[in-house]
Amino acid sequence: MEQKTSGRALVVGGDSLVGSALQVHCRKLGLTVDASSRRAEARQAPGAIFLDLGDPDFTPLQGSRYDVAFVCAAVTSMQVCQSDPALSRRINVDNTLDLMRRLADRGTHLVFLSSSQVFDGETPMPDEAAPTAPKNEYGAQKLAVEQAIERNALPAAVLRVTKVLADRPVGVFRGWFEALAKGQPVQAATNMALSPVMVADVAEAAERLAAGRHRGVWHLGSSDDIGYFDAARLMAEMRHLPLSLVQGEALTETQVPEIYRHRYVTLSCEKIARTLPMPVRRARDILDALFAGFPQPAAGPQ
Repeated sequence: MEQKTSGRALVVGGDSLVGSALQVHCRKLGLTVDASSRRAEARQAPGAIFLDLGDPDFTPLQGSRYDVAFVCAAVTSMQVCQSDPALSRRINVDNTLDLMRRLADRGTHLVFLSSSQVFDGETPMPDEAAPTAPKNEYGAQKLAVEQAIERNALPAAVLRVTKVLADRPVGVFRGWFEALAKGQPVQAATNMALSPVMVADVAEAAERLAAGRHRGVWHLGSSDDIGYFDAARLMAEMRHLPLSLVQGEALTETQVPEIYRHRYVTLSCEKIARTLPMPVRRARDILDALFAGFPQPAAGPQ
């Protein structure tokens, strides 16, 4: 029988992509959920806790006891981490671990959101036991927290995820759609791929790890990958947009440095599929569902 998280949950970084989805998912299951934010409005909003891991004041958490805590807050821009490693490491490593230790001391089970960037992308389908070798500062910081969790025997599950997608098309996907709908060409990388995972699946996996009080490292992503150029062509085909306007380009070191690009982006997810169990979807199926959220453009030249 599938376990469900019970009691009171804390979502650290509640206004992040994953944090927002976790709040919705946990409340649907009947949990009492508090969420932290570094935004000033959190000082007033009900159920919100003001917490800035850049300069943390843990006073708002004193006296509160949580059954589980999902640690989603972080500097997630790989470029910012690379350009300011001291500041980002203070947030992503030092203060994050300080918070996690405080929560663990009060009996809270933890789920830490990590990343496939702990690998160098040179090994196909690494599993949870594969050697780590981050080639950028963001990956190194995630790995530092993972190692501290193991070293300090914190009651935590580490959930490494690949490319997390919102439940609606945003970012580069929306940019492609809007340009193609106007009859404008788009450039999509021929030497960069993604292994997408929907944010709702990440939230569900994190909650299941918490419910079972699981520990150790877990992977979640799609079962395969898809190149950005192929993804753009898929969008054009699905939404009846001009396929001829989708142009491929090989990204240069200046456009996207190699330290942010992986040859192999897919993780082995057999452990989480077998144990929780969680569905591990094909990349194309995920993008099919995502692109279906775009409106059908008006008829025009193809």
